[in-house]
Amino acid sequence: MTKDTIDGYLGIMELDLTNIPENLKKETAEQHMKDIDNYKAEQFKLKPHLRYENTIVRIEKMHQYSSIQLKKQGELKLQEQIERNEKCNYRN
Repeated sequence: MTKDTIDGYLGIMELDLTNIPENLKKETAEQHMKDIDNYKAEQFKLKPHLRYENTIVRIEKMHQYSSIQLKKQGELKLQEQIERNEKCNYRN
């Protein structure tokens, strides 16, 4: 969190106070924090399988895991191809 931004929370983006007049910054920041509290209360009312952290966050983790696995597979295939090329080049 920098001086002119206030952190968000899961489904709420951070608040940038850069272009907000000085006399409104405090009120805006307080409203942002109230919005976050309201969001948390609404999420708590939902069934666990419908909450943000159990839907969007879970899917993001799955995508991260998949991309890591795909990268490992690509590196493995590349290494195997390099080894085959080296064998072929040394035979000739």
